[in-house]
Amino acid sequence: MANISRASVISGDIIGSSQLKPASRKKLQQLLSLFFEGTTLEWLDLRAQQYRGDSIQITLTINRLAALRIALLLQTCLLKDNFKIRLAIGVGDISFKSGEVITSDGSAFQASGPYLDALTKSGEMISIAGFDEEFTSEWQVHSASLNYILERLTRQQAEAVYLQLQDHTQASIAKKLKIKQPSVHQRLQAAGWPVVQKILNRFESVIPMV
Repeated sequence: MANISRASVISGDIIGSSQLKPASRKKLQQLLSLFFEGTTLEWLDLRAQQYRGDSIQITLTINRLAALRIALLLQTCLLKDNFKIRLAIGVGDISFKSGEVITSDGSAFQASGPYLDALTKSGEMISIAGFDEEFTSEWQVHSASLNYILERLTRQQAEAVYLQLQDHTQASIAKKLKIKQPSVHQRLQAAGWPVVQKILNRFESVIPMV
């Protein structure tokens, strides 16, 4: 089908998957299955596919602005259980839709794929690129900030950020984690949440216009 539609594409690879023991691999798969089950219920246009066991691809055509939030949700969901994933977000279009996400094509895929390859070489965890040089230049700066934060998150901080990304209040996070609200606040501050929130707000305000 040749219909062109604007899209955000997330491509990802599990870090260190070949070194996982069977029990850890099973736990990882359970986490991924639950994550995709939940996200496809919340964002109905989300299409996700897992391939080669340790690679994923996600497309969003209506809720394009949710791509960064979903990427950060996935990363913190895994980090809180000691798994890591590198993710590259491409913003552009889908010019060819096939029956499978991984065989579709367009500028969003072309922005996502090469930057995922670059992440593999650099060892970084997230990259955001787009349809033109100006967009990509800005978002590579924001990507650097997010990488700095993600690489330093503890499991406890990742857990708090994961819940905050779902718009839970600090009081409800405290209840879920069975800690006090000031402890939630401290974890979010130490995790760099104020910076993450600003970058998220920027992404969610820009994407509808591109």
